[in-house]
Amino acid sequence: MTNIGIYSFQLSKTITAGEGGAVVTSDPKLFERACRFHNFGALFPPYDELLKGGLLAAFAACNFRMNEFTGAVLCGQLKKLETICQRVRANWRKVREGIADLAGLKLRKSHDPDGDIGVGVFLDLGTAQRREKYLRAMEAEGVPASPPGGSVILPMAERIEKKVTMHSEWPSFQSPEGKAIRYGAECCPRTIDILGRYAGVMIDPNFSDEDVQDIVRAIRKVYTAMGPT
Repeated sequence: MTNIGIYSFQLSKTITAGEGGAVVTSDPKLFERACRFHNFGALFPPYDELLKGGLLAAFAACNFRMNEFTGAVLCGQLKKLETICQRVRANWRKVREGIADLAGLKLRKSHDPDGDIGVGVFLDLGTAQRREKYLRAMEAEGVPASPPGGSVILPMAERIEKKVTMHSEWPSFQSPEGKAIRYGAECCPRTIDILGRYAGVMIDPNFSDEDVQDIVRAIRKVYTAMGPT
């Protein structure tokens, strides 16, 4: 098991530095590889002292260092993280509670309702056609909804399906295992079907009670007019 995790801080995330991200790990070798990869393959303070000169040999790498100004923005965001999370969760719960009695309602399942950050209230509309109708109707109500997005649909992206890398000899797909990997719609038909049925309203920590009630009213009106799936 690989003990490593990643966080993104681009503009659509819960806290943002504008761009950038973070890697966390309890494995010293993985930590050093990450440090070297983002900094030309070398170790600079404080990491060289922390790793006592390093456990691994140096290697050619990239420059993904976060600058001081971006870091300062992120430090400011970190101080507000708990407040942001609390507000998003509170608004998410209010919307879900406000539509919970709708007949036949199928909300996206949350495996951890107390810990769920609650960035969106997503509904299963049954079919892709009903989903598109729902999206148009919500737009007309002044409460835009959207399909699921982000990395969940990357296997369908042409650059991923065709394994396009920055150089044709990039090693990721040169091994027998890498060559055997297949991406594209055929690799995850059930996931694509599910994603094609769902639509959601994204939740903002700055929504007022009036904003939340507008969302509840719009979902109730549109969903009721469409009828249960």
